[in-house]
Amino acid sequence: MRELPKPEFVKIDPAEIEADLIALYERDSGKSLYPAQIERLFINQVAYSEARIKAAIQSAGEKLLVRFSAGPILDYLGDLVGTPRLLAVGAVSPFLFVASQPQPQDRLIPTNTRITTQNGAVAFLTRQDAVIKAGALSVQVSAICETAGVVGNGWAIGQINTLVGQPFAGLAASNSAIPADGVEDESDDRYKERIILAPEAYTTAGSRGAYRYHALSVHQSIIDVAVRGPDDGLPDGEVAIHPLTETGMPTANLLEQVESYLSGEKLRPLCDTVRAQMPDRIDWRIRSHITLYSWTDKEATLAAVQKAAEVYAQELRAGLGIDIVPEQLNARLQVMGVYRSALELPSATLDLKRHGWADCSGIEILYAGTADG
Repeated sequence: MRELPKPEFVKIDPAEIEADLIALYERDSGKSLYPAQIERLFINQVAYSEARIKAAIQSAGEKLLVRFSAGPILDYLGDLVGTPRLLAVGAVSPFLFVASQPQPQDRLIPTNTRITTQNGAVAFLTRQDAVIKAGALSVQVSAICETAGVVGNGWAIGQINTLVGQPFAGLAASNSAIPADGVEDESDDRYKERIILAPEAYTTAGSRGAYRYHALSVHQSIIDVAVRGPDDGLPDGEVAIHPLTETGMPTANLLEQVESYLSGEKLRPLCDTVRAQMPDRIDWRIRSHITLYSWTDKEATLAAVQKAAEVYAQELRAGLGIDIVPEQLNARLQVMGVYRSALELPSATLDLKRHGWADCSGIEILYAGTADG
């Protein structure tokens, strides 16, 4: 998204406002004003009020523009292009229901069967009916956290194991995977990006922008999307969607959501076959030998170099198709106090494909002595 300067709807200059009011008073009254006079103090109050009014006008004008808007006003702007804010959703996890002994007949586990942690901190509800068949002991079914947001994420396998209101005696349940994909309401910055992309959705030709817009609309944890088609070597009519999330690779559940949503008859062109796939993870490492000036503080400078490397790695993790360029990294490592950075890894530029994700798996900043310079 291209950066644009803030527009100026009204000029806010308190000193100029005050000077104009003083000049107007002196002209109409025929006398000079001095700082300690009561009229001057009154004019200061009027100037302050006028400056605040102009500031409010400027703020109101900015909020009517997507790039500078926030909060509820941004939601109203999204309504104008048919793009509502994505609201918080609960974490999802598969649950394994196990009977104490083989069942003589089919046993139903109804939708919205409730399972909680032992202390009741979170609760999950099954999303569809499940049946333990006659003679069987178990069945697995997906459940969603009752509380929307991130609170349901990250619980250990088996930690959510208290079945509330057993459908039948001798039944136990627990999560068979770590719950994931719970998110809070969509942030203003991400919502702005989707509103600006919204006109792409009007096309019926299946543009990259349209697929990107719709993929971002599936889940607010998706921070980037790569779209590939026949010009990327895929067969005619096949479209590959590669979502990247805040934590990196998407879960299988999220890929299923993306593919299901984008395959809807009202979204994709008739002849497109849409596949949601993992990004191409590129594992790389940073290793640099740092020579310091003799006058610098060793520990503080090496810590600053480490931080610079981490920031660079994080910037690459935040998007798809961002090339790894040693010269750019080396420039970042030349913080104040560094005489020379001898970069060992990466040893050459890595040109990532459109769906490539640069994931740095390790950073080594090695002290190589000092130099007088």
